[in-house]
Amino acid sequence: MDSIEMQSSLAFLDSEVVSAWKLLKFNWSLLACIAGVVLAWLVATRFYVEPSGYVVTFALAALYRRIGLRNALSATHANPRVFLSLIAIGQMSLAIPVMLTLSYAAASINLPLQDARLLAWDRALGFDFKSLLDFTNRHPELIPVLARSYSSITVQMIMAVVLLPIAGYYRRGAEMICAYVLALMATSCISALVPAIGVYHVLGLQASDFPYFEPAGYYDTLRDAPLVRAGVLQELHLTQLVGVCTFPSFHAAAAILYMWSFWPLRWLRPIAIPWNVAMIAATPLGGGHYLVDMLAGVAVSTAAIAVTASISAACSQGRAQSASDRVAATKSPSIASLQT
Repeated sequence: MDSIEMQSSLAFLDSEVVSAWKLLKFNWSLLACIAGVVLAWLVATRFYVEPSGYVVTFALAALYRRIGLRNALSATHANPRVFLSLIAIGQMSLAIPVMLTLSYAAASINLPLQDARLLAWDRALGFDFKSLLDFTNRHPELIPVLARSYSSITVQMIMAVVLLPIAGYYRRGAEMICAYVLALMATSCISALVPAIGVYHVLGLQASDFPYFEPAGYYDTLRDAPLVRAGVLQELHLTQLVGVCTFPSFHAAAAILYMWSFWPLRWLRPIAIPWNVAMIAATPLGGGHYLVDMLAGVAVSTAAIAVTASISAACSQGRAQSASDRVAATKSPSIASLQT
């Protein structure tokens, strides 16, 4: 679509819509840059991808974008709730496979594992994972809530991408995607420098030590990370990729991002806030994370939100300037006609 035609179509829409649109344009550029880096990395290393999953996912992302643009340009059916939701879904459809692939590329750098150091940092902070595990074993009634909150990371992402534009919080929806992508990128890059397998591994814990639940996130890392680091896992099947980052914890980062994203929805706050607090509480158990993993995840998400706020403010400022220009342009003929 022609950018001039698009700007003309959006010219007199609500400023919130135009700011969101500009931020979504930035998101596309950000995703394209990251995808280019990942592609260059794959070409330069031993990795190769099984293409079908990527082709289908990227085609869906392009389709959502195309339909969203058509709705935005429609003279009769344009609806910000529709086209901003569709484009946001398209961006997340592209972001997730790109970022999952980036996490595997980061793990392949194969720097020395830092589990012992992370455990030492936890102990210096006074955190004892074994005590937390023993407490959970004594209170198995907590496990269903913890397990559901931990596994809701993808569902909440979909809810945020769709619900925020539909509810009229257009800019927050675009900001959520920007912050999510920035946090994922930072998590993957930092994990390459501080690789780890997880606290269960370093403490030598077995399944018999936690009989009431299965730490699925930890098992995913335990399965793939050593193979990637050893150069054994070389073919990437998109449907089989999992998060292989331990430090920082993206679950902890995502919980903060979701609380921030859903905050404008007052009716959802009483659910979203405690639910994501539960996700943070479940993260050490479900992902085998250290306390410092979670603290780092919170720091990453906080930084991502701050950077996103700056980018969003720049988009809004550009909108304010263009609005002033249009007002001046529309007022000039009126003044001239009055003078005649």
